[in-house]
Amino acid sequence: MLNKKYGVWSSAGIEFDNKYEALLHASNNHSGITFSYHDSIFKNFDRMQLGKIPLPQLYKERAQQLRDKYDYLILYYSGGSDSHTILETFLKNNIALDEICVRWPKIMTDDKFYTPNNIDTSSKNVWSEWDYSVVPTLNWIKNYYPSIKINIIDYTPGINEINVDSIFEKSKIHGFRIGTIREGSRSDSELKLLNKGKTVGNIFGVDKPLLRMWQKKQVSMLFTDTTTIVGASSLENPTGGEFFYWTPDMPLLPYEQAYQLFLHYKINKEQRKFLFSLDTGLPIDDRYTGQREISKSVLYKNWDYRFQAGKKATLIGTDMYFWLLDIPELKIQKEKLIDNIIRRTNLINSQLLRAGGTINSTELMVPITLSTPGYYVGDFDD
Repeated sequence: MLNKKYGVWSSAGIEFDNKYEALLHASNNHSGITFSYHDSIFKNFDRMQLGKIPLPQLYKERAQQLRDKYDYLILYYSGGSDSHTILETFLKNNIALDEICVRWPKIMTDDKFYTPNNIDTSSKNVWSEWDYSVVPTLNWIKNYYPSIKINIIDYTPGINEINVDSIFEKSKIHGFRIGTIREGSRSDSELKLLNKGKTVGNIFGVDKPLLRMWQKKQVSMLFTDTTTIVGASSLENPTGGEFFYWTPDMPLLPYEQAYQLFLHYKINKEQRKFLFSLDTGLPIDDRYTGQREISKSVLYKNWDYRFQAGKKATLIGTDMYFWLLDIPELKIQKEKLIDNIIRRTNLINSQLLRAGGTINSTELMVPITLSTPGYYVGDFDD
């Protein structure tokens, strides 16, 4: 049965809940591919609701909605502004959270293949977030909220023996990024509780709204499939992944976020260069980065601007996962990953791919990013 919770890809009149399967179908039938994410809900949203409920109140209502829905709640925590705001929402409103799960390679924290510093914000230095963001928060939780289970998942043990294909298939991730090894890992609590008949909700900090501008006036929000794919579901718990922000269960939340951003850009005209538009003045990846940085200050008023490095500077993640590629002990796994990416992309029509990065002088390709139709937010009046 088709699982439409995390978006649907369509090709030649057939719908898929797995992007890779849709890409293969489009390639074999010489057809295009589109992406939709609960289009009817957002297309028919009543915009008269906007501007009336503060975002912190909506965050509280969303946290309570999740608490009421599941027996057990796991927050997948990275230390960044999205997941930290979720954590604070639960704690400040006395809404019970059962577990905080951090997925981190122990080989980095133990063997120190990096030198922690809080100056370098490049994606290669993302591992310093462990020292300056993640660990301080976990220690604080241990002291003040001892009832919350802290679970640190090391996804590197036996990494040479990991069946790469099984990770990609199991997590329904399309498997073109090195980070899939991390994203395919889950808390060991989940399966244990599911086997006991409990419902488990996996909370992910997906994501800040993205805005598009048409003819320098009309602004709409959209959702992208590269974001909704990550960590959405597993075979054992196919609908247990919960995007805290991008949720059709409370469409007012992402729409209100988009509306507050619209109001910000309405005043700060010089920052409109980061909005997606036909103007090609900035590369699309720079627009992603620019919008997300601006969103932090607008949407997360209590964010403390702790150390946070850039993310996804290369689409396949070679900069962030340099240790996996460079450490001799992980040679077999590196070869499996590269082989997997090349083998899969070779089956896809080149028109559906774009350059993703280079490993060992080999240029690797990744699927194009697809977005939903734009959902109208408002017009600039200048």
